Amino acid sequence: MQYLLKVSIENTPLWRLVAIEGKADISHVAKLIALAFDYKKSQYCFIINNQKFSAGIDGETSSLEELKSFDSLSLHTGDVFNFVNESFGSLSHKVEVMKAEEKLYCLIPSCLVGAGLLPSEDNLTAASITAYYDKDDCPSLNLKDVTNRLREYGSIRKDLEATMSQVSAIPFNVKG
Repeated sequence: MQYLLKVSIENTPLWRLVAIEGKADISHVAKLIALAFDYKKSQYCFIINNQKFSAGIDGETSSLEELKSFDSLSLHTGDVFNFVNESFGSLSHKVEVMKAEEKLYCLIPSCLVGAGLLPSEDNLTAASITAYYDKDDCPSLNLKDVTNRLREYGSIRKDLEATMSQVSAIPFNVKG
């Protein structure tokens, strides 16, 4: 499946509509969402139906659970869940599955539309983000820059064999 995810930072005007590949592991998808907002390195997780799914640290995994495919979460159009960036625990990210289809007919991964930039400060809050967004001289979101970050990272993990070896005590060999 391919997904269109609307990711909003709650109580702020900031949001992104991100196209992702369901075959990607959940740690990879979390990193793509973080890149859409240009977050710095952090630990991520998803909370779906009150169940927490660890999603690695900045795309790096520490368990096989974090390598489960995003498809394995069994999400459908209209489902809503949370994305958590542990560095900014006070910020709540609402994720709505806008579409879940076999083929979306858009480039994957990409940021199709969105609003607002994050201020460059270490202690982000909903109030500081909104104040920054409301400033007259606040720069506008450049979708090309966001999409370039996502594409540079890739639609799926390129180093699966190395990653599997890192989280497993048993050597892992993937034949393509």
